[in-house]
Amino acid sequence: MMLLCASFAALATGCGTTATISRFNEPEIEGKIVAADDGILMVETRAGNDSIALQSVTDIDHPGNVAGTIGTVLTGYGIANIAIGAEDCERGGAAYCLGVFLPAAIGVPLMAWGFATWGRSVYAASPRSKSNEVSFTVLPTAAIQKNDKFLGVNATVTY
Repeated sequence: MMLLCASFAALATGCGTTATISRFNEPEIEGKIVAADDGILMVETRAGNDSIALQSVTDIDHPGNVAGTIGTVLTGYGIANIAIGAEDCERGGAAYCLGVFLPAAIGVPLMAWGFATWGRSVYAASPRSKSNEVSFTVLPTAAIQKNDKFLGVNATVTY
């Protein structure tokens, strides 16, 4: 039990919201991805804001993926633990019952936080239009069909 709590505390304090951005022939940058527009990745680092050309980016290690994966495994184990041990909670006492439900109680929020953090970072790194409005143009059309015989073949021309 003590080992589980210590592991969770280490994991919770070790998880951040900074992405590691690898680039061609340049050092990696760690920071929070703010947005990506017009071929530029905007990153908030400890030193301030930085702009990185998307063409120079070789890989982005987004935050939250490890926490989400560990949370998913812990949640799966917790669900199995509950399915097997929940009916013995009355007989086993409070400590036993805590041990039955604790993995799922830790796993679900860790999984949710990890995947939410990962999703926000991936979304921020995705280039998109500066405008949030969707626009499209509908061109007026007119159709006139003319059927003619040309060199023995029926031809349809649409204007």
